[in-house]
Amino acid sequence: MKTKYSDSLVPLGIGSSFISLLLFMLFTGAIVGLCCESTRTFKQLGGIPLLLVFLILLVGPLFYNRKISRFEKGQKTVISFKFFGEIQGLRGTFIKLLVYEEGIEIRAFYHRYYLPFTSIISISADPVFSGKKLNIASEIEGTPNYIVSSEAEFPDIAALIETKFISSKESDYPGHV
Repeated sequence: MKTKYSDSLVPLGIGSSFISLLLFMLFTGAIVGLCCESTRTFKQLGGIPLLLVFLILLVGPLFYNRKISRFEKGQKTVISFKFFGEIQGLRGTFIKLLVYEEGIEIRAFYHRYYLPFTSIISISADPVFSGKKLNIASEIEGTPNYIVSSEAEFPDIAALIETKFISSKESDYPGHV
């Protein structure tokens, strides 16, 4: 993955990083539980690791993705859309999608991806059982290739992205009809 188009705290993909972070935290919690079993000073010691898991896996990404990213600086945001959906195999993810004049930024979990319209090969919006699926084919490896959402506004956002993509491709070839 080119760091020019990615800004991630965890070097894996979204689904892989979620699973590995969850397993790491549960393993760490089990080790702490086994080490502190003999002391038994806290009767509800198991609740502390579970609270940490909840905060790191669910609340942490919400705060992380509220901060301005390096891609957002100097860009004019056309529309910003927040929703729950599926991305890179991880369902129920809070996703923030920002559409700029020159591209789109996708924020999910502890990952941020910037896709300039010039590096996008094709974009299509297809209906699926649970809502709408935005397919994104890009020249950049490691970027999300689809987003699924059941939000009512998502089809309009997908249509806006398709329109922006088509108009950017037409502006690359002004004589092309």
